[in-house]
Amino acid sequence: MSYADAKSSGKPIPKGLQECMPDYRDIHDVAVPEYTDVQHGTWALLVENQSKVLPDRACNEFMDGLSKIPFPKDRIPALHTISDVIENHTGWKLMRVDGLVPDKEFFHLLAEKIFPSTDFIRERSELGYTPAPDMFHDLLGHVPLLVNPRFTAFFEKFGKAGVKAFELNHPGMKMLPRIYWYTVEFGLIRNPQGLRIYGSGIVSSPNEVLYSLSDKPAKLPFDIDVIAAKPYDIWHMQEELFVIESFDQLELEFDRWARAQGLV
Repeated sequence: MSYADAKSSGKPIPKGLQECMPDYRDIHDVAVPEYTDVQHGTWALLVENQSKVLPDRACNEFMDGLSKIPFPKDRIPALHTISDVIENHTGWKLMRVDGLVPDKEFFHLLAEKIFPSTDFIRERSELGYTPAPDMFHDLLGHVPLLVNPRFTAFFEKFGKAGVKAFELNHPGMKMLPRIYWYTVEFGLIRNPQGLRIYGSGIVSSPNEVLYSLSDKPAKLPFDIDVIAAKPYDIWHMQEELFVIESFDQLELEFDRWARAQGLV
């Protein structure tokens, strides 16, 4: 998702969709906000909701990663605590941000195995779905796959391709956010047990989890060339989703696409 996409909609830009520069301090040097009881309660409600809907809907790789993360059920965790766990598994780290990171900086962070995370929680009115990525989206949505070496291998390559696109002033600067949206944020995968979710925008939204696997959205075969040219809308639940057969396919198809585009 990019700030340009949010701004072009003509709608007010909420907190979290405003473009912000990363906080380049070590995550352990960043003060932990003093969350209110209401905010801790919002986290607890979100965790409770997702614990009910994710089993047998989120993919095996996500659920395995989730089991490795010490997410408290009743209180918002400190970013540095979660970052240390990720680093022990795959070498990736978290970096605190106030909102959306500009695409150029975002790609550089991924290329260095760093994922930017906000440290604010959504409002109670947005429990089911929020267009602005809060820390529940960033932590529960993204972190379980950041401890998966197979997924992070693709993610690092994605970041390096983005860095190259900006160096070359390449059209990939516009195409890569679309690929990100339809894979990392709203991707489906076919596990041996059936169709499952891996996209963070789905797994962090109770409404999106149920909607995505219903018969309402179209489930399309993964075609990275189609995706790279396909616009998206951040303001409502997604009507078209793309299905990968495995993370091997995702990485191999991305490699093929990036090489064809001269981004490797």
